[in-house]
Amino acid sequence: MTFLLETYFQWPELPFSILLVVVTLYWLLVIVGGIDIDVFDFDLGFDLDLDPDVSPSVTDLGMLGLRWLNLGEVPFMVWLSVVAIVSWISTMILDRGLEDPTLGESAFAIARSLGLGIVGAKLITNPLRGRLRVQQPNTIPELLGKTCTIVTSEATKEFGQAMCAVESGAPLRLNVRTVEGTAKKDSLVRIVDYSPETGLYYVECTENA
Repeated sequence: MTFLLETYFQWPELPFSILLVVVTLYWLLVIVGGIDIDVFDFDLGFDLDLDPDVSPSVTDLGMLGLRWLNLGEVPFMVWLSVVAIVSWISTMILDRGLEDPTLGESAFAIARSLGLGIVGAKLITNPLRGRLRVQQPNTIPELLGKTCTIVTSEATKEFGQAMCAVESGAPLRLNVRTVEGTAKKDSLVRIVDYSPETGLYYVECTENA
């Protein structure tokens, strides 16, 4: 144990060994169901419109750089795990001969290995761009316009539920409100709007209701 600590938890290997332990614990928690795989994910979601008459802002260029590194294109923890592994391997190979490194030597070794890790993550995750994004099923835009069947005695502006068939999975039971009038049980209605504040879907009767 002492040998392992002295080998893997000393400078300049220390930060990458700690990072490797962190990502390993993360994946163990994912495997046992302790956390969701996308708990640390983020979406850079922006469209960089390079108008020839307008210079891009520093923020635009920075976001473009992050996207070039595949951040936002693959799950963040997948990307970070690759960085950790490549950086750790790099420092173990290139810096094993360092004995009592100075602060400058350690800083240089860490910066170099981190750079190699980031470049390695870029190259290794390139084939995964866009393939591992968690797709949210049955998003609001997908449900708008769908036809549902009223399953309560009626649906009004104050009360009602409807069953909506979806392409994948079981039908969804939705809390609905009519835009106007009343829809009887088994009537066919169309979803026309949604309120994120109340979680209610607004429906109107179809022509053959």
